[in-house]
Amino acid sequence: MFRQVTFCALLVFVVLVPSVFADPVLNDWCVNVNGDTASLCNGAGSSLSGVDASGFDKTLSPSANTLGSISVTLTAAGYASVYMDYDLDFATFGSFQDSGATHGALPAGVSYELDDPNTSNIFSDFATSSLLNTNNVGTASGPLTPCCDVSWALGVQTTEAGTLKFTVSTVQPAGFYLQQTNFDAGDSIYLSESFTPTGGSTGGTTGGTTGGTTVPEPSSWGLLGTSVVVLALNGLRKRCSKSA
Repeated sequence: MFRQVTFCALLVFVVLVPSVFADPVLNDWCVNVNGDTASLCNGAGSSLSGVDASGFDKTLSPSANTLGSISVTLTAAGYASVYMDYDLDFATFGSFQDSGATHGALPAGVSYELDDPNTSNIFSDFATSSLLNTNNVGTASGPLTPCCDVSWALGVQTTEAGTLKFTVSTVQPAGFYLQQTNFDAGDSIYLSESFTPTGGSTGGTTGGTTGGTTVPEPSSWGLLGTSVVVLALNGLRKRCSKSA
């Protein structure tokens, strides 16, 4: 009887503990506000006026990273962008098994770039506020012929004062966003932006159009996890009730 109760208790604990996916590590990150990329960049400066990076995990590789968001408050119309170089499932697959994708219609005033940080000009494009709206890491081909080391940048030119929020998450957002996926594990992370004009409502305008907002949607892993929990709990209830 005691062993049965112990088994039931342990099974409840196992099925209710959330799983962690993607296992990302962060190699480099930087913020550009109206052309200033020297004041807040890992290894080069620690602060930038109007930028709140307290909700962003700055932990660098090889330690695991929990992602997060960076907010930029502009006192007038202006430009802000972020650059990040993540590796997914790095401990298992290394840096060269990721691919990139874009989703949704590109809003006016928003620009992006996805490319290999080792062989491309993505960082200089980011630093000069001239992102190309191109994705050069869109195809992964399997472990025998590794594909890509992915980095991404996302920028917004606003037409008024307000606060931009750049969010990196394992939760699929709505609107326009960038996606990085590990070819082998199928894990993904997402980069999106939202804009709140000064005195306005969340969503706001970025270059005259509504900015993307991070609205959680159930991922396939999330739905699978929920199903597993429900099935496990149903079986647990039946097994434990028989032992009572």
